[in-house]
Amino acid sequence: MPIQSEVREQVLIVRPIDSLNRTCANEFEEFIQSEMDEGFRLVVFDFSQLAQVSSEGLLVILKLINELRKSGGEVIVTGLNSKVRVIFNVSGIFTLMEETEDIDAAIAKLLSQQQPTTDEEMPE
Repeated sequence: MPIQSEVREQVLIVRPIDSLNRTCANEFEEFIQSEMDEGFRLVVFDFSQLAQVSSEGLLVILKLINELRKSGGEVIVTGLNSKVRVIFNVSGIFTLMEETEDIDAAIAKLLSQQQPTTDEEMPE
C-alpha cells in the first residue's frame, strides 16, 4: 500500500492509498510509529484516496489514536468517502476521532488544541 505524507505547520498529514486491510495494516502502523519516533504528535489522516477499510485497518487506527493521545498528541480525519464514513459510523470511531471538511480545517483545529493552558507554559 502506498502511503503519501507531508508536513504542514508541525502537523503530519498521512494519506494511505487504496485500502487499509489485513495485508497493509501493519505497514500503516509501522509508518505512523516511525513518524511518532521522529517526534510527530499532531496527525491528520487524509483518507481521500482510501477506497476501503477492513476491521484490521480499524483496529490499527484505534491503536494509533490511543498511542498518540498517551504521548500528548491528537489525530483528526478528513477526506472520507461515503463507504468508509459508513464503516466509521457503525464502528463508533467518531467518538474517539473528529472529522473535518478538509486538511486546512484539520490543521487549524489541531493547532488550536495545542495552545498552552497555563502562564508557566507561555513563552516570555
